Amino acid sequence: MMPIKVVLQLLLFALVFTLFTTRQTQGEKDCYRQKLVIKFKCWETIKLGVPCVAPSQECIRLIRRSDMVCICCAIAEEDEEEISVAKLLQLADECNKSVPLGTKCGSITYFIHILLV
Repeated sequence: MMPIKVVLQLLLFALVFTLFTTRQTQGEKDCYRQKLVIKFKCWETIKLGVPCVAPSQECIRLIRRSDMVCICCAIAEEDEEEISVAKLLQLADECNKSVPLGTKCGSITYFIHILLV
């Protein structure tokens, strides 16, 4: 009787361990590729240090299909040397893909963006 109890405990432990590790990996979404495509297709619109340029239709379609919250989380300091996060957030708003207030986008938080525009 004892070996069955030990086996069941080990199986239960393995099941719980698997559930915790699976949820963690499923929760981490990789938006690196999406970020690169947006950076390439919307470059003229989100480029840092130049006046705003209207987005192309391809850029608008891409933004509408993208997970902007995830892309915001994927923006690194190196990206901010080339692109304007404020322009990206404005573009998302214009494409009806607004990022929720309080979302961290690169090094800024979205409610600060509203005050700056």
